[in-house]
Amino acid sequence: MICNKCNNEIPEGEQCMHRGQILCEDCYLEYLEPPRTCDVAAVHGAKMSRKLAGQDGTDGLTETQKNIYNYIKDEGPVTVEQIMSKFNLSKIQYERNFAVLRHCELAHGFRKNGKVMIKIWGKDTLGSMHLTDC
Repeated sequence: MICNKCNNEIPEGEQCMHRGQILCEDCYLEYLEPPRTCDVAAVHGAKMSRKLAGQDGTDGLTETQKNIYNYIKDEGPVTVEQIMSKFNLSKIQYERNFAVLRHCELAHGFRKNGKVMIKIWGKDTLGSMHLTDC
């Protein structure tokens, strides 16, 4: 069986139905729980979990998340498209990885001349966030 969204093969018995589509588990979960970058509870939870684990900076991140963080730090501010292109990520892969960076207060988005830009969370960020700056 083939997923109607990503076209990957689905093992027998593991397909999910959603609005008349046959989906793999990953695509099904995307529909049910898309990544949310601006989530106060997730930020609080990530910060507390990292504190309890003694994590700081990029500790506890996946290699992809560390690479994205370092790219933003070295080249930023950058666009979402630049990140996706640099790391060959789909939109959902980008969103999932960026959500972690945002929840850990390592990176955030802002608008510049109508375009969403991504930069490292820094001293100039604190106290200057607006609801649109996620």
